[in-house]
Amino acid sequence: MPSIRSKGRPLPIIIALILGLLFCLAVPATASASQHSPKAGDKSDLICHTSNPEECYPLVFEPTDEFQIVHDDQQLPNGLHVRLNIWTGKKEAKINVPDEINPALEGLPVDQAVVLVDQEQQETIQVPKGAPKYNNVGKIKEPAPGGEAQVEAIAFMETFEMLKTGVIPSDEEFDHGLEGLEELSHDIYYGLKTTEETDVVKALFCLMGTPEGQVSQGATPRGQQAAAILAGALSNNPSALNEIAKIWMELMDSKCPQDGATIHELFYHHTISPADSPAKVKAAVSAINGLIKDEQIRKHFLENNGMKQLLPILFQESTEWAGAQRKIGQLVLDTFLDEDMGAQLGQWPRGQALSKEVCAVPETALEDGCWDYHAEMMVRLHGTPWSKELRKRLASARKANGKLPNHGEL
Repeated sequence: MPSIRSKGRPLPIIIALILGLLFCLAVPATASASQHSPKAGDKSDLICHTSNPEECYPLVFEPTDEFQIVHDDQQLPNGLHVRLNIWTGKKEAKINVPDEINPALEGLPVDQAVVLVDQEQQETIQVPKGAPKYNNVGKIKEPAPGGEAQVEAIAFMETFEMLKTGVIPSDEEFDHGLEGLEELSHDIYYGLKTTEETDVVKALFCLMGTPEGQVSQGATPRGQQAAAILAGALSNNPSALNEIAKIWMELMDSKCPQDGATIHELFYHHTISPADSPAKVKAAVSAINGLIKDEQIRKHFLENNGMKQLLPILFQESTEWAGAQRKIGQLVLDTFLDEDMGAQLGQWPRGQALSKEVCAVPETALEDGCWDYHAEMMVRLHGTPWSKELRKRLASARKANGKLPNHGEL
């Protein structure tokens, strides 16, 4: 009997050990299942602003090999390739590939902006793909050989790609790129390259017509920078002007991504405004001066009352507007009034000067017949040589229009 009791004692202990072992195995499995269960874990990691579950998205951004929009309230893991869309202001991100080649630099043999030259081809100049060689105004000078020219080519193509696609690494890099592009645009080669790409031209016109907003610290406002780039590209560069002239009507009908406004609306109603800075207006006037050297663009400009956009700048009495006002005076003289400067007389102004009573009231102050009155006011206020010349040339033009109906003397 004693032996029977001694053999039966371990049974409860064995059962307890087995149950304990099963419990220990079950706990991790349960925890793992709960961790991967959509109901248990994912629900708390989702952001839902509406009752529609399809509009929910993860709290932590889940990257892929393609760029995706990052919501403002999402958390970004470290080490991603992040960029901004200049029109929407939205961040986009994807998995970072350290050795990924920037498409903008395709065809350029570079390694971190250092030129790689084969020993047997040291005299070959590497330039962006598709560089033009000849056109109807003569040979286009290619960038000079050397490391500095190669760095310029890389910087140009990077900013060119940002404008073309609308996506940027950061606000600071885009603003810095625009400043560099403005410097390069004065070069005939880069000025032509800028105007050859329709999407880049559209982007510059959209930026030029957009009200000035926040900019990176120390950076020039983008509208002003875009206007300066266009002005630089068109300066003494007939080939660049011809490229824009070829797409002018298409350009005017195009819509800007940020608000859906047409470039026509922005160009004729928002590009030049007293609400902008004098520096932006001065740059925009320079761009317009370059554009209307083309006969068809000039005709379109006059048909759409483009001169009305310029006139309010002459109303400004602060001395900070002197530079912009002088630019407008030069535009009017060189384009329409001074034959010695290449102006074609008889295109503008039309009709006779209007009276002070008509031009001193806001409702009619922007009529073409009021340029004489406002030029007279500029002479009285500032007495600048250009304003006196403008007054004199306008009077001569009105005299030539003497056979047209007179709506009142000044």
